[in-house]
Amino acid sequence: MLDENALRYRDLGPIDCSTSINLDKLKGKTVLVTGGSSGLGFAYVKAYSEAGATVINADIKDIANDVKLSGVHYTNCDVRSWADQKKAFQLAASKSASGLIDIVVANAGISGNDHFLMGLDAADVQEPDMRIVNIDLIGAMYTIRLALNNFILHPETGSTNKCLIIKASLAAYVDTLPSYGSAKFGLRAVMRALRNKDYCRVNLVAPWFIHTPIMTDEVAGVLGAQLKKQDSDFAHVEDSVHCVLRISTDESIHGRAFGIIPRQHAKEGYIDLQQDEFKKDDAVMRHLQAAVLQVSHRK
Repeated sequence: MLDENALRYRDLGPIDCSTSINLDKLKGKTVLVTGGSSGLGFAYVKAYSEAGATVINADIKDIANDVKLSGVHYTNCDVRSWADQKKAFQLAASKSASGLIDIVVANAGISGNDHFLMGLDAADVQEPDMRIVNIDLIGAMYTIRLALNNFILHPETGSTNKCLIIKASLAAYVDTLPSYGSAKFGLRAVMRALRNKDYCRVNLVAPWFIHTPIMTDEVAGVLGAQLKKQDSDFAHVEDSVHCVLRISTDESIHGRAFGIIPRQHAKEGYIDLQQDEFKKDDAVMRHLQAAVLQVSHRK
């Protein structure tokens, strides 16, 4: 039986992102990353591997053949498929001596044109392509549900030693496009709901625009020029990696969201966003938040 008060979220103030990280804590850990063959996902997989963890990469394609990483196991996985994800978690559990998957990173996601807003002037409006929502939100929720299942089946390990990292986007915090924004905002809601349970530590990372290898030079050039006109810039892959490693190794971090941002705003390239807590002078919402955690007519 879970004690849901044991890891109940408490706002203890922002996390100091300038302190050192002890990567030795990752040696021997079992980690599952969705979408780990390219972009930020690959950077996470590589970092965990180099720190001595066993890593399961669940993606629709494997890492390039010329890349050799120690302790990394690939499984073909379309995150829209419950069966594929279940197979990935079974593989990860089989690679752990105890069966516990220590760290799960719900990373897989896509972006693109928002079909929700296309063809709105048609006499016979068509059903929109909802792949962004299905992959970025529904797929991530499959990952999260399977992670919670694995965590709950291993009560012998304390909740603070079980780590769930949800990769969203700063689109969850700023006005943007409906499909991508709603998917990422939905993940923010999931994190906030789960931080009040005793399943595991749960945190969220929200990257700004990042020039990863999967972004073509042409796109990077256009986007980079547009950002420059707005006195902004790209955030850095290595800063997102550092943030994820910090969350993975610091058992005191729980229920927080981190923005991966241009270094002009923070030298570490990431900050505790402090956007998921009601301000002390917001008495109404603080009261309603406390109340809703104590009442429910649903199971």
